[in-house]
Amino acid sequence: MASSRRTTGRGGTSPRQRKIAGVAAIGVTLAVAFAVATGTSQAGESCEGLDTAVGNNLAFIADQLVFPDALSEARIANRQAVIDQLEQRRAAAGCTGEVEVPDADPNAALNGGAAEDCDGLDGAVRNNLAFIAGQRQNPDALSEARIANRQAVIDLLEDRRTLAGCTGAVELTPGS
Repeated sequence: MASSRRTTGRGGTSPRQRKIAGVAAIGVTLAVAFAVATGTSQAGESCEGLDTAVGNNLAFIADQLVFPDALSEARIANRQAVIDQLEQRRAAAGCTGEVEVPDADPNAALNGGAAEDCDGLDGAVRNNLAFIAGQRQNPDALSEARIANRQAVIDLLEDRRTLAGCTGAVELTPGS
């Protein structure tokens, strides 16, 4: 009896599909690691900060839909995973209300695809710096990995700040 299994070539996927899947997998892994690491500090969540983060991700997705490129599908999947985690954090923090989908920035293609708010990005950097400071003050077995993850997030946020034209260094202020 002949097998009905089809062979689609080496691995069954094209190099482009493998690249998109790889980027999406890395993004989802970072998002999940970020969410797990953040799960230990839900009490200090700011609804305003979470709403800003959701809005920034929605704006990014909107821009990717308006100005797609070869990696847009993977980027959108990554940002949607981040939004799903942020929505869980919003629910745990008792945040109410809808975060509206902002319109895509018609000038996004001219400014590197960035339709981001510097205050929101700065706040996200500060939140990550505060988390790192907390891990350094009260380390546990996973602190090193959490700190490395948050530093990677900060590096990505700094790239986004640069693209958005944000200036000045973001520092953790006493009491934050």
